[in-house]
Amino acid sequence: MNATEPDLSTRWNRFAEAHWGREPAAVPFAPGLGPEQVYGVVAASCAPPVEDATGVRFATATQGRSRDAGALLPGRDDPGPDAYRDRLARQLNGSGWLLSVRQPLWRDFGLWAQVRELVCGLWRAVGWPALPVTAELALGEHCTGRDAPAPRPGSFALTWVLAGTMTVRLWPEHTGTEYQLGASTGDLLYWPAGCRHLDHYLDRCTTLRIVVPARRAAALTHVRGLLADRMQENPAYAGAPGVLPFPPPAGPDGEIGAAGPISDTARLFAGLAADPGTARELRASWAARRSAAGLEPAPPPRPAVPLEPGLRVRASAELFRTADGPGRAVWAANGHTLAVKGAGPERVRNRLRSEVALTIGELGRGSRMPAGTLIPLLSGLYRIRAIELVDGDGAA
Repeated sequence: MNATEPDLSTRWNRFAEAHWGREPAAVPFAPGLGPEQVYGVVAASCAPPVEDATGVRFATATQGRSRDAGALLPGRDDPGPDAYRDRLARQLNGSGWLLSVRQPLWRDFGLWAQVRELVCGLWRAVGWPALPVTAELALGEHCTGRDAPAPRPGSFALTWVLAGTMTVRLWPEHTGTEYQLGASTGDLLYWPAGCRHLDHYLDRCTTLRIVVPARRAAALTHVRGLLADRMQENPAYAGAPGVLPFPPPAGPDGEIGAAGPISDTARLFAGLAADPGTARELRASWAARRSAAGLEPAPPPRPAVPLEPGLRVRASAELFRTADGPGRAVWAANGHTLAVKGAGPERVRNRLRSEVALTIGELGRGSRMPAGTLIPLLSGLYRIRAIELVDGDGAA
């Protein structure tokens, strides 16, 4: 960003006022990311073994999606995006192709943090996403994204063109209008929920797309997954028979009910849904999501380092706090949570908010926490990148 260009917050405020929740639009909005920067994450996502669950998709303009792209994916002999594109041009005899990777950002904390900072400006202007958002990186060359418009348009989308050019055809719900938007390097494509779309990647195109669920029904999958995980951990759920008698036996009154394991599962599901522990878990997951700006999965915590009273530390991320009962709280930073209790950790948090580097010994005296409880707390904060060691010691 040059000295005459508005800061990110101002740019997002202007974007929200002009376009948010309205019609699709293509606007200049350079994200500060380059194709070389994202290529490393794409290549890492394609490293063997590549499984369908990773979200890696490869298609050619002539044959469609390939289930086993093999040597057509980035490899050791492709040091950068240009080398990779040149190799595919030779192997495919100039035929178009498209490589996309869903949710790759967790592999590189630096890139993940840059994208998080990018979208935070928009969330501050329009509100924070309640559910995880999907990030997708794509490299394409004269190829459409799919054979037909994407179904189930229950999300809004933001697509930055990091290099090259692309066009998108859009069909908003409940209207007969068709849009065709074009974008080149440094442009942002936006469309609200309710739009089917068809991408066309043109010459040497690299994109970053953020897709955000925008309808209440999307929460069902998230809550159902959480309850299913808790049910699997419950002893009452284990040991159900694999076969059941048919017809099922009737009760004394002659009425035939649902099979026992099914009705038992329904009761367990309802009980867990109403359990206070479920509400606590949902609150904690929201705190983690808020600290990640919705970009899940977050990069894993980094390894711990030895901490001593003479080391100096300072805050490196905002600590989001949510109450978790009397004297207890959940802190969140960079998509991870830390459970704390008592007044001592809150005094540490207040001291860290000053952004002044302090020794661990000074933090202990100021918070009146003994080293035996302070060091584990600071170690946890270090691992989730909420604090850094000054002078670069252990920084990563």
